[in-house]
Amino acid sequence: MPITSVRAGLCLHGFLRTGLSMLPMARHLQAHGYGRVICPTVVYQAAPLEVHAARIAERARWLASEQGVARVDLVTHSMGGLLARAMLVQGAPIGRIVMLAPPNRGAWMAAQARRLLPFHLLGWDPLQPLLPGSPDLLPQRADGVEIGILTGGRGDERGMWPFVPGDNDGRVRVEEAMLEGATELRVLPYGHATIMLRAEVMRLVTGFLREGRFPV
Repeated sequence: MPITSVRAGLCLHGFLRTGLSMLPMARHLQAHGYGRVICPTVVYQAAPLEVHAARIAERARWLASEQGVARVDLVTHSMGGLLARAMLVQGAPIGRIVMLAPPNRGAWMAAQARRLLPFHLLGWDPLQPLLPGSPDLLPQRADGVEIGILTGGRGDERGMWPFVPGDNDGRVRVEEAMLEGATELRVLPYGHATIMLRAEVMRLVTGFLREGRFPV
């Protein structure tokens, strides 16, 4: 079922990706009632998350004004969820948010990668925002903003990659995707890298953006 009123959307990609990875999701939203959806590219490692948040919040204000809507809905993948949380204190006109595989509590995998590639010892620490505990400094919620989370897992303690402790999507553990301010979290049998491309995920995303709850 299409979303009845014309709306605007922002799709935010994950770490070391570009906006191209979210284009299929953007096209799906446009096919279901969104007037315009943009997928900006964010070079996360080039600046602090708050700097990116201010820039993307400005894009959200511009998009809302251009489309004549009060709020802009967000769909995020991985680190894009942390960017969305950082935007909550930027005064961006955000409606509903669906986060796909977000490391809301940081990622165990990021800590392991940082140990193997210790760029931080040279004064450059691109993985710092993804470390366990780092996202705790970001907002958990904002008035009037409903957040739904879809993340991957197998429903057991092995997860999709046994090297990662606990149920996981190959990179982010289910428990790391949890967010206190979220309306709902659902675990699906999809891997981290491709979760945003799945037809079932797209169906659930549009359902949440329409109703504020994931459909059955």
